[in-house]
Amino acid sequence: MSNQWDYYSMVGFVPETDPPEDLERLSINADETALFLDFDGTLVDIAPTPDTIKVDASVRSLLNDLVREHKGAVSIVSGRNLQEISDRLDGFAGTISGGHGAEIRHASGHLPVIECDLARLGHIKKAAREFAVLEPRVIAEDKRFGVVLHFRQHPDMESKVREFLSSLIGSDDEFELQSAKMAVEIKPKGISKADAVKRITGFDEFAGRRILFAGDDETDESAFSWVNEQDGITIKIGEGPTCAHYRTHSPSAFKDWLRTQTKMMES
Repeated sequence: MSNQWDYYSMVGFVPETDPPEDLERLSINADETALFLDFDGTLVDIAPTPDTIKVDASVRSLLNDLVREHKGAVSIVSGRNLQEISDRLDGFAGTISGGHGAEIRHASGHLPVIECDLARLGHIKKAAREFAVLEPRVIAEDKRFGVVLHFRQHPDMESKVREFLSSLIGSDDEFELQSAKMAVEIKPKGISKADAVKRITGFDEFAGRRILFAGDDETDESAFSWVNEQDGITIKIGEGPTCAHYRTHSPSAFKDWLRTQTKMMES
């Protein structure tokens, strides 16, 4: 493909896997495909702070079209809290996974959430919030099952943030660090977007379909890897090394491709 891929040539790195193909080369069959879509950086643009993202009516309309065309086999798989995704996508009838798989909402109800030491997590959250007060270049995002420190506007803070969060959990058996785009998160061990996709494929409307997973950052790579093993379709939005099979440059380009697919299905 053309520009295969600029990121790799710029850094002089040859990946062990083939570079991703241009997404425009891909077409899908709605009757045979289940969609698993990340949220931030995939359906909406990354914003300066987590609470300033913009979710316009066109995103909700597109998702409703996809749910109809794919007979309900559409899921949002996000690191955000499930309730926040549900609120921002008010009216979305598909499945939602929040907290990297810690929470799942399906038409049949909410699945049991992961168990962890909430008291210990509360102490970790408090320390992270205090760090963000003392270091205003960092933004703390409180989650139901974790906490994130964002340094989007100050990338030079990464090492300091990572060192601080590492000191909070040490060799903890229950919690671990999760790198994201310009952020580092503490979350319970044993949850991932890959595990979320595995669980959701057990629902009737997803069963037997080819899996398509789209995401934009390091938190999505576990799902890319697992979906690839299932002979599924993986799509990376934006630059950076990845094991995904396809790539497109932005959420807008990805949504345009999805709209093209729905038009093809209707014709």
